[in-house]
Amino acid sequence: MLARAFSTSASLISRSLSPAAVLHRSSPADTVHPAELFGSAKKAVLIGVPGAFTPGCSKTHIPGYLKHYNELKDKGVNLIGCVSINDAFVMNAWSKQLEVGDKITMLADPQGKFIKDLGLDFDASAALGGYRSKRFALVLEDGKITKAFVEPNNTGLSVSLAENVLKEL
Repeated sequence: MLARAFSTSASLISRSLSPAAVLHRSSPADTVHPAELFGSAKKAVLIGVPGAFTPGCSKTHIPGYLKHYNELKDKGVNLIGCVSINDAFVMNAWSKQLEVGDKITMLADPQGKFIKDLGLDFDASAALGGYRSKRFALVLEDGKITKAFVEPNNTGLSVSLAENVLKEL
C-alpha cells in the first residue's frame, strides 16, 4: 500500500511550496509563508489532516508524531508542521488539547488555498461540511518535497502514519 501512495503522489515530488501561500498560526494576524517556513528547515515533515478535533486526527495521527518526535529528530527532521482547513483559533485550541508545545507547528489554512494548490483537497461536504485536506505527510528537504505519503482513500490511517514516514527517512 505504501508504494501505491507514492505512485499517486508522484506529481508532488521535487515540487517547492508556493511562495504566495499564506497560513496562520495562533491567530489570523500571525501569518507565515510555508515556502519560507519549510525552506529554512534542512529536513521537515508537513502533516495534513481533514480536521482538527476529528477522532482519527486527535487519537492516532498527531499523537503518533508526538510519540515518535525524538526518533524523527534523530533522523534529521528539524521541523514538523500540521496543516488543516480550519481557522487559526481552532488549530490553536487543538494544539493545546493535544499538548504539542513546540514539537509541532500548527498551521491553519482557513480557505483551503494552500491545500488546493498542492492538489490535496477533497469534497468532504457530507461529513465535514465542505472541502478538506486529504490526510497526508510530506517530507521536505531544503523546501522541496522529497516524499509524499497520501492516504489513497483521503482520510484513512495507514500510509501517512509517523511509523511509515520514519521507515522512509
